[in-house]
Amino acid sequence: MQISAKKLISLVTLATLLQATAAIEYRCIDRHKNYCVVKNVTAEAFPSSVFPANETSLLIQNSTITNFSEQQFQQLPTVENLMIHHLKIEQLQLGKCDQLRTLFASYNHISELEAVEGLHLRNLDLYQNLLTNISAVRVLTELEQLYLNDNLLEVLEMDTFAEMKSLKILTLHRNQLTAIDTQQAINLPSLESLFIQHNKLIYLDTGLWKMPALKTLDLGDNDLAFLFTFLEEFPSLRAVELYENDWNCAWLSKIMDRLVARGIQHAQADRSCEGALMADICCLIEGASPDPMMLLISRTALVDDLNDQLGNQRQKMESLKEAQRKQTHKYDEMQRKIERMEAFCRDEL
Repeated sequence: MQISAKKLISLVTLATLLQATAAIEYRCIDRHKNYCVVKNVTAEAFPSSVFPANETSLLIQNSTITNFSEQQFQQLPTVENLMIHHLKIEQLQLGKCDQLRTLFASYNHISELEAVEGLHLRNLDLYQNLLTNISAVRVLTELEQLYLNDNLLEVLEMDTFAEMKSLKILTLHRNQLTAIDTQQAINLPSLESLFIQHNKLIYLDTGLWKMPALKTLDLGDNDLAFLFTFLEEFPSLRAVELYENDWNCAWLSKIMDRLVARGIQHAQADRSCEGALMADICCLIEGASPDPMMLLISRTALVDDLNDQLGNQRQKMESLKEAQRKQTHKYDEMQRKIERMEAFCRDEL
């Protein structure tokens, strides 16, 4: 029986489509730092693919998946640690990954990021991408480490991290930051390391930052002339980097005295300087100095926050007083009942 050329082409096309949509079972072809390595994962076959069972750590290599979304995560229900470097990902949607604790998604082309509430991610690596907006991470409140360096961030709202009470490491270096805004007091009780070097910051007000555990702060290679405070918000600070900025000499002199008094170190020195060197840090005699009006605005915001806290404490005190009054009333009532019972018993005897 002869088959026409048209029918033959149709059969070949059908076979190709069936093969493309058929479930592909991937196996570990290697191990990398206890990660099961799978290769040549296709975006088309991913939704119906079968990945190694009982593997909690997975590394995907030699693949191109431009959109890594809930559909992909749904195929990895047992994975707790996932590496998806160098996959040319452009869109990352964090969902359907309730077991995921660590995600390495660096060296991609991610410009769009989404996340759902309730995830238990502890470590999120997004460095070396194309992010200009990271507001989506706001809902990832259980993060302990967040790496956002080497992206395209220009303006950052510090409030984005306000609910991350377990956050220990935050990296923002080598972006294009010109401003870090803080609208209200932010308390990050666990943060130990903050890296903001190699940006374009002209000013930085940390007056509303409460970071009692912060030990390391890197401000190097920006365009800073002064800070609005003298780092009083960081009582545990042990190291601060100030190299390659445009510090005002008068301001720098004051902060250096305070750093010495607190035993705070700085390791990196300026290699060249067109102004004056002060403890190996360059400063400009005629450098920009704090605008009194800006200082007033900054301190006003801080005072407003303190007043809000004071109001809350007063409300708590009034509540405690009311509770104490009710307890005293109950005590007096019980005391009277006991006295009546004792009198009744004496009369009966």
